[in-house]
Amino acid sequence: MIKINRLDNDTINKIAAGEVIERPMSVVKELVENSIDANSDEIVIEIKNGGKDYIRISDNGHGMNYNQIDDAFKRHYTSKISSAEDLHTIQTLGFRGEALASISQVSRVEVYTKTKDEITGVRMIYEGGSIISKEEYGCQNGTTFIIRDLFYNVPARLKFLKSSSAEASAINTAVTSLALVKENISFKYINNGKIIFKTPKTNDMINVLSCLYDNDLVSSMIPVSYEYGGMKVNGYTSNLSYYRGNKKNQLLFINDRLVKHVRAHYFIESAYSTYLPINKHPACFLNLTIDPSILDVNVHPAKTEVRIFDEDKVLGILKVGVSHALSKKNLVKQVNADTLTSNKRHDTSKENFKEKLDNLNNIEIIEVENVCEEKSSTDYSVDKNINDISVDKMLFGETIHNSNIPTIINDTVNSNEINENIRIDDIFEMDTEKATTYVDSVNSSKENTVNLSIHDEIANLKPIGVLFKTYILCEDINFSEFYMIDQHAAHERVNYENYMNQYLNRHIIQQEMLIPELIELSFDDNNIYSENANVFKNLGFNIEPFGNNSYKISSIPLILCDKNVKMIFLEILDSIKSLDAKTFKDEEIRKVIKKSCVNAVKAHDDLKDIEIRALLNSLSKCEKPYTCPHGRPIIIKLSKYEIERMFERIQI
Repeated sequence: MIKINRLDNDTINKIAAGEVIERPMSVVKELVENSIDANSDEIVIEIKNGGKDYIRISDNGHGMNYNQIDDAFKRHYTSKISSAEDLHTIQTLGFRGEALASISQVSRVEVYTKTKDEITGVRMIYEGGSIISKEEYGCQNGTTFIIRDLFYNVPARLKFLKSSSAEASAINTAVTSLALVKENISFKYINNGKIIFKTPKTNDMINVLSCLYDNDLVSSMIPVSYEYGGMKVNGYTSNLSYYRGNKKNQLLFINDRLVKHVRAHYFIESAYSTYLPINKHPACFLNLTIDPSILDVNVHPAKTEVRIFDEDKVLGILKVGVSHALSKKNLVKQVNADTLTSNKRHDTSKENFKEKLDNLNNIEIIEVENVCEEKSSTDYSVDKNINDISVDKMLFGETIHNSNIPTIINDTVNSNEINENIRIDDIFEMDTEKATTYVDSVNSSKENTVNLSIHDEIANLKPIGVLFKTYILCEDINFSEFYMIDQHAAHERVNYENYMNQYLNRHIIQQEMLIPELIELSFDDNNIYSENANVFKNLGFNIEPFGNNSYKISSIPLILCDKNVKMIFLEILDSIKSLDAKTFKDEEIRKVIKKSCVNAVKAHDDLKDIEIRALLNSLSKCEKPYTCPHGRPIIIKLSKYEIERMFERIQI
């Protein structure tokens, strides 16, 4: 017969400590969060040997008095909450009352603390969960924790710690994230006697970013500030000049707490749809502020995972906020004389190393994170000639509008038509471009206009030639800037947005097929299609039953002419099977339309002057005229000043 034993208290405490304290980074995070909750505005973090041997956290917060300090080390004693009801309105970073108890169980702890109301402070030493000494001590206001020999009494846990450099890197990430979201606090981080960084007390996150990240990243940052329905998103996100092979420079905070949330990053990146190359990711540092009652932070002992009530509504704010920020910036790629005239061979070793490092870091999560995007190649062999519609209209022509739906083209917004009571459901259901247009209309309703500067700029360009039968050369009306425009990428963008607009307005221009395409489906595929036939109808497919589990495709979207219709049908069907309906509607439709945009003018196609002008005019009406649907730049700009520098007409 199996005997059931009661564990002794020492074993129970070590098991509990192991759930909270996984590695040195856990100690640093818990203690720094306590310092933040203690209203500190100066915090010093010092580690040695990756935190395995030594961790010191000092702050100038409110401290603890002689009588309080004993309770602080007891399990489930806390000043942050007093009842279960308080869990629904948590505003502090720490609240479980487990951190100090857990740390003291698996290390040697020395603490110095003093309140501003006391003449003297307290010095206490803990070892393996037991008090070794406690005495009054002269020290300054605030609290200092010194943690030595982490896991000295749990050799199994100590054995599986990573290298000192790896543990130090994890601590650096934790401290960096806390410094970013608490920019009003000065953080000083010391590793093996060397000051790694010190951040200022500031009111703007960008000042902290400049202390923590490289110039390329910082200079790419654009501010994000959006508020709706009591929810706010603030911070910074990158423009199109900066991207990496993984998402490590995407930090998301919810109510000032760094969180791990895969779907949240999907929402953020959907705002960059067609802006960046495939499998490249922007950098962002965003803080989402929401009602604590709809947030469950009590999911994981480390408090890095959260649950959100009505998740899609809340995360929709991230997408709209980032879209709004991007829409307000001129994202044309600009080059300078230094780049073009440097006599030094460009050293790509650092960039290649970063790229390889990104790929290595991405190995473990690539299958999860890349569900939102897949590799696609552009077919440059399709002929642009299609019957039944004029070449000008097909290439550069008409955008279909429905007066009942706000368009993605830059129309003037009537402030009287803005519905101030629109629900976040409606914003989420909108396409990104439409949501951006709506946000812009709300924020600029007083001026009653939408910013058209980049669109006017393109519309007024003067073509002066074509280079390599591929790049349209232009100058602006002020004769101060020179532009190169990739004719194929530009036309892909025009086609993409025209088709997206047709799709959103449920008015797809169709082409009858001379010979209908017959498709026979398996039992499972037939069920999937039957439940989602409206998706294909809305995309512009006319499909009729043709016997048992068989179908006849008699007409298709005009833009899909000369494409493998059966293959596209099955790709759409596979996407529906692998993703939920809402995710499919928001992102997978875009991928289908991206692939369909290869019926564009190609490199080496000889365009007439009237066709060039028509293309520029159509491009000027696009919502995102900066990149093709696959993320490659459309326009490159060089100022007259930079050209004159290259010819040494201007000395610097």
